[in-house]
Amino acid sequence: MSDGTALLLAVPYYLLVVPASIVLTILSPLYYALQFVLLPFIYLAHFVCRAVVFPFVVVAKLETLWVYLGVAGIVGGTTGGILYLSFGVLKTALNLDSRDEFSGTTAAEYRAARRKKKASQGNIGASVSTDSSGRLRETALLKKRDLLAQSIMKEDGAEY
Repeated sequence: MSDGTALLLAVPYYLLVVPASIVLTILSPLYYALQFVLLPFIYLAHFVCRAVVFPFVVVAKLETLWVYLGVAGIVGGTTGGILYLSFGVLKTALNLDSRDEFSGTTAAEYRAARRKKKASQGNIGASVSTDSSGRLRETALLKKRDLLAQSIMKEDGAEY
């Protein structure tokens, strides 16, 4: 290396690197103190970044599964559609569309007929009696029908 080149490299070194290293040596205790104070916030920032990125990491790990399930869904849907259409065409071509006429009553018709029958019979014997103050008196029809209102008869048969 020639003397001119060595001089050109030495001048910037002594002008920039030496003063910068002196400044860094003086400021390093301040840097370490600041780093010590900010360490909890740095850990918190790392945690938040990892929490935000976590769903993307999981999706990246399950990418093969998503592709497999997507292809399976497309193949299954296409196959189901083809089978549905082909059976529909066969059913109409062979006139297999038999609809049995249901001659009985439906549940809704049965309930409507029952309500109509009860309404036509009326509530015979279900008169509501009131006392002198206008309040309803308890009659046999108004009492609760539960197990406490029924008497349980003991059988006199053989004991087990």
